[in-house]
Amino acid sequence: MKVGSKGYYGLLALTELAQSYRSRRPVQVKDIAQRQQIPEEYLGQIMVLLKRSNLVLGTRGPGGGYFLARPPESISVAEVIRLLEGPFIGLDQRSHPSRRAASVVSRRIMETWMRGMEVLEKVLTETTLADLCRTEEKALMYHI
Repeated sequence: MKVGSKGYYGLLALTELAQSYRSRRPVQVKDIAQRQQIPEEYLGQIMVLLKRSNLVLGTRGPGGGYFLARPPESISVAEVIRLLEGPFIGLDQRSHPSRRAASVVSRRIMETWMRGMEVLEKVLTETTLADLCRTEEKALMYHI
């Protein structure tokens, strides 16, 4: 899986909004772009996509900007990546022999790849914007 600049910048912008979620104070694109070193015009285009998908809400005017439409705990990294980059992709089965005709090793490679993609998708689905914004002490805690 490859995440492009749209997905990466979108996550950076949403974490900025997540940090100001409790105050419900809108954050302007120019401020996010400056803090995160994202081209402002490109970020504006990403924010429009996020607004159309109801992940963010926007207000106009001098005090306007964007804020999250839902709590950061309810927005997963997977949701954002799918929205901005498209569906997760696995092995291109068209370029490989059919499962029945494939060798044992070839089938095992494909099965391993698919298991890896399932794990990746599970981690991204379980990780939320709130998780990305946790303070260093809390972020390093793992629960088994």
